[in-house]
Amino acid sequence: MLKEDEVFYKICFDSLIDGICIVNDKGLIVMNNSSLDEIFGYPEGELLHKKVDILIPESHRKFHKLHFETYLKFPKKYRKGKGREFSGLHKNGSILDLEIGLNYFEYEGVFYAKALVSEIGSRKQKEHRIKEQNRNLENEVEKRNNELTFVIAELEKSNLMLKDEIKDRIKAEKNAKTALEKEKELSLMQTKFMALASHEFKTPLSGILTSAGLIEKYNQIGASDKINKHSITIKNLVYQLNAILDDFLYLEGIESENYSFQLSHFTFCQVIKKIVEEAKPVLKEGQTIDVVPCEKPIEIYQDQKVVDIIIRNVLYNAIKYSNKGSKVELKMHVDDELVVIIKDEGIGIPSEAKSHVFERFFRAKNALPIQGTGIGLNIVKRHIEKLNGSILLESKENEGTTVVLKIPLVNNKEHESVDLMDQMG
Repeated sequence: MLKEDEVFYKICFDSLIDGICIVNDKGLIVMNNSSLDEIFGYPEGELLHKKVDILIPESHRKFHKLHFETYLKFPKKYRKGKGREFSGLHKNGSILDLEIGLNYFEYEGVFYAKALVSEIGSRKQKEHRIKEQNRNLENEVEKRNNELTFVIAELEKSNLMLKDEIKDRIKAEKNAKTALEKEKELSLMQTKFMALASHEFKTPLSGILTSAGLIEKYNQIGASDKINKHSITIKNLVYQLNAILDDFLYLEGIESENYSFQLSHFTFCQVIKKIVEEAKPVLKEGQTIDVVPCEKPIEIYQDQKVVDIIIRNVLYNAIKYSNKGSKVELKMHVDDELVVIIKDEGIGIPSEAKSHVFERFFRAKNALPIQGTGIGLNIVKRHIEKLNGSILLESKENEGTTVVLKIPLVNNKEHESVDLMDQMG
């Protein structure tokens, strides 16, 4: 071979990235390239004619010797990347991770083994990191799975509890609904009873009223002022009692939803005049009703009977719960709606009772000694709400009460099918 050819092949041989090591049948290194020197940390040429065992860790040399002897008897080609990994010994004593490919040839009757060696330490480190990351990931996944399993179990437990809670709530709502229906039924029974009692009272009252009328008629001959006075008183008291009974009947009508508005145009000031006149017999000694007269007639379109019940109840309460010699003020004006203000100097309402005054049959502690049913303001509130009006009450115990009633000038409600007035007879 020409000198130039040897140089060329030497350059090609040394330029390979992988290390090349050629060993004869005695196990001596007869040729290697510079890449092999670099891998194992030897100066160029130092490995020549050395036993290949120099590149094998001492703990592996016995196994390598047996393997080499077997390979001499049964040579075979082994490609790199087929799991041919082994440990090498660096000159400084460190252990190298290597990959090897094997081949053989004969030259001039001598057997040679050729090894193609790659240093795979960095790759092994990456693989190790990847395996470590995979293990960590598997552990994390397992941990998350365990947590998820626990959460699912807790959710299932919560769902069971929620189902039980829903069942209990449905049962409680059912019981509450049943209790409410019973309460409504009882309330309706109460109002029906009051209506029945009112009808029963009306018959003897009608007889009393007739008798009072006859007294007046028979007295015309004698013209006794005292008889006339008492006769008028009897009639007015009967009218008042009739008004109370009408309240019960109206209340029963509202409860049973059989109420029918009897709308008409009327002069409100005339209604006030009639109510005040009929209230005079129940005034206590020295009591007065101070009415601020209407500046001009107030015409409204409402149910006159309902308006009468509202005003009468509030006015009679003012009289009933005020002392002798006191004054009850009544004034009215028109804004966007009719505003009626009734003010008394009576016993007032305790602060703790104010939130209950519109409840049926409720009576404040300071009102208990005074005769009453406790339904007056309840009736007023129910009636005025039917008219789309409102009631405002301001009171202070022992100083009096002011009630502000607001009633729409025009009622737009449609007539309903049942006429309560027919029930009242």
